[in-house]
Amino acid sequence: MRDTPYTLFMRFQTPDPGIAPREQAPMLAQEQAWARDHASRHRFSWIEVLVPPLCVGPVLPGIAFLLGLLLYRALFAPGLDIDRIVGASFGWLALATLLFMAVWGLHNFLRDTRDPTKRYWRSMPDQGLAELEHHSLVSGTSLWSSDYDPDCNTLMQWTNGKLECVQHSGVTQWVLARTTAGHWLVLKEEYPGSFSYGRDGKMPPPDKQMHPCQELAIAFAPGTNLPLGRRFSGAPMPLVDTPYWVSADELKRLVEVAHHWVFFPPDRYAVVNHQDAEWVQRLADKAQASVGPRPDETASNRPETAL
Repeated sequence: MRDTPYTLFMRFQTPDPGIAPREQAPMLAQEQAWARDHASRHRFSWIEVLVPPLCVGPVLPGIAFLLGLLLYRALFAPGLDIDRIVGASFGWLALATLLFMAVWGLHNFLRDTRDPTKRYWRSMPDQGLAELEHHSLVSGTSLWSSDYDPDCNTLMQWTNGKLECVQHSGVTQWVLARTTAGHWLVLKEEYPGSFSYGRDGKMPPPDKQMHPCQELAIAFAPGTNLPLGRRFSGAPMPLVDTPYWVSADELKRLVEVAHHWVFFPPDRYAVVNHQDAEWVQRLADKAQASVGPRPDETASNRPETAL
């Protein structure tokens, strides 16, 4: 039986023993803000506990009782007087309904108070610790995508010392980087703004674009692959800025191989698996080919005019 999207989402945000131990470090302010934002989705809620039994509980026992009587009459007793039985059983049915609602509410309460995901997020942000995974970047290629989702058109952005919800432009910068370990690492940065329909969006100004440094530490919620932030240090990484906008099919494949959301060991965050490395290399080559010759290179290669 396949897991539902909700089941996969909850599993992704729950500590996984299959994840190797990582270095622990105090959270930065931005990382702790992200941790609290994720924790807000896993809070204990009396509404979730009580609303189902209070709204549906009063009718379910009566419906089940009536259906049982109808089935019994159809199979064994055609002359059964259902109205008389229902009238005589009203008191017992009311008591059974109250008991059913109480048991349902108690079950929901115990389920949510003992849920490992809720218990983890209840205390994790206040502990103030993140796990770091280090990468050394050699070089990279920058390319772009424009993909607007009307059901998810907002973006959480760190501004003025806090997370703010802003409109998502649909524009995303992707950096395909090679590491000293010999694998591909896929980084992305989403940008706020107004959305323009079409494959090619509007690039942000150069000073707003992502320019990675050679040393990268990705901060995770402890025991999970849920990223809380990136920490760059060292010299700027050699980066080829391209104007290439990926197609819809390329974007779908890139999202799959990047492992940024709802993935599980042995896959690692942002690390491209060996079987997908060749495709990423072809995409990087295609993006670099879109740059074309630079003006100085064009001038130097232009034949001299005879005097």
